[in-house]
Amino acid sequence: MKEEIRCGGCRALLFKCETNAVAGAIEIKCRRCRQINQLRPMSPSPSAVRAASGE
Repeated sequence: MKEEIRCGGCRALLFKCETNAVAGAIEIKCRRCRQINQLRPMSPSPSAVRAASGE
């Protein structure tokens, strides 16, 4: 199932992706209103969890 990612300022469609496709932080500029949108994954990646726990 594809998820629509929209601008926080003007609600323009920025891109579509599979659910949980974003693995790291993304910064994208809206072509319509020029606002910088910062996106982060909902849950941390497994490698980040291992690094934080010292494994």
